[in-house]
Amino acid sequence: MLDALPPQLAEKVQGLPVAYIELARSYRQAQATRTGTKPAKRNIRLHAEVAIAVNRQMVSDKRMLGLRSLKPSQYLDASITLARHVSVTDLIKAADEFRDSHLGEESGAASPNHYSISRENDDWLNDMMDELLLANTTGLHGHMVNVIVQSFLEQLRAEVPATD
Repeated sequence: MLDALPPQLAEKVQGLPVAYIELARSYRQAQATRTGTKPAKRNIRLHAEVAIAVNRQMVSDKRMLGLRSLKPSQYLDASITLARHVSVTDLIKAADEFRDSHLGEESGAASPNHYSISRENDDWLNDMMDELLLANTTGLHGHMVNVIVQSFLEQLRAEVPATD
């Protein structure tokens, strides 16, 4: 998996778990200027709590990995890539629970933001909207994305080696 990364970037994430390797791959793809494929711009509304957590994790990772141009988009892209293998049923259940846990909040609904994600992840999100429609669960798409990102952040925090 590290073979796909430039040596300097591979060295920064060597020994770290898969979530960090996927983040590095997303970072590399975002930094590539000659790939011929532009990333998709996606309008995504993250819950305020999730958006704040992404920013905090990003600042921490910038310092730990020395990647000064790390962006929130790379976290969304990496989290979606890792979630693509999860069953639709499990994603619907988790999205339902996320929505229910935030019902009645007066704050929390962050304004939409545009994130750059890979074309494959953009296509997968479009397919997921169809799957949600077929499962008669319209309105869960945004909650599903929040769950995916929140789960990815939990993986990063749980897997980071402790520093003294």
